[in-house]
Amino acid sequence: TVTDASGNELSLNKRSETEYSFTMPGSAVTVKATFVNDEGEVESGLPFDDVDVDDWFYDAVVYAWENELMNGVADDEFAPNSTLTRGMMATLLYRLEGEPSVTGVAFDDIGTDMWYTDAITWAAANGIVNGYDESTFGPNDAITREQLAAILYRYAAYKDYGVDHSETTEHFTDAASISDYAVGPMNWAVGAGLMNGVTDTTLQPQGTATRAQVATMLMRFIETF
Repeated sequence: TVTDASGNELSLNKRSETEYSFTMPGSAVTVKATFVNDEGEVESGLPFDDVDVDDWFYDAVVYAWENELMNGVADDEFAPNSTLTRGMMATLLYRLEGEPSVTGVAFDDIGTDMWYTDAITWAAANGIVNGYDESTFGPNDAITREQLAAILYRYAAYKDYGVDHSETTEHFTDAASISDYAVGPMNWAVGAGLMNGVTDTTLQPQGTATRAQVATMLMRFIETF
């Protein structure tokens, strides 16, 4: 609304969806605007039907997709609540490194020409991933939250990013279930703000990490370091 110095409302001419005009009177005017919520559906800009702008992981999925770190499981499906495999996690970091050339095969169970062979071989050669033993990696096993923290911790050390952002995780009721090898990495991941609890009181270190959780941790990792 537009009113003159006497408080009289002036006639407005709508020129477009974003512009109005009026005839200027012989006095000062007051222009006021009132805004209301738009209940219309907002387009996400993503090709995935299962990711909505209101989802807590939306920004992370956009980040991972636009930076070509993560693809969908189909052209129109991201599967945010599905688990991510150990082989895929190695591949994400391998992409982040620009897919350097490698030779050989790190483990007997990853084959010589699988989509994850070079990534796992590179990650193992640089101390970023470990196998269950010298010959077994389990590339198709769902990655656990503590494994995810440990891999990012080792990658940060490999990049000399520093791994001193640590705090105790003892305030989580399930902290005792963290494997010995993952205590330091989990402390670091929580202290650096990369990993939150699944609830206010639980970390679920042995639980599997979802694709949405991994996308979120990757985004936080890159933005932090």
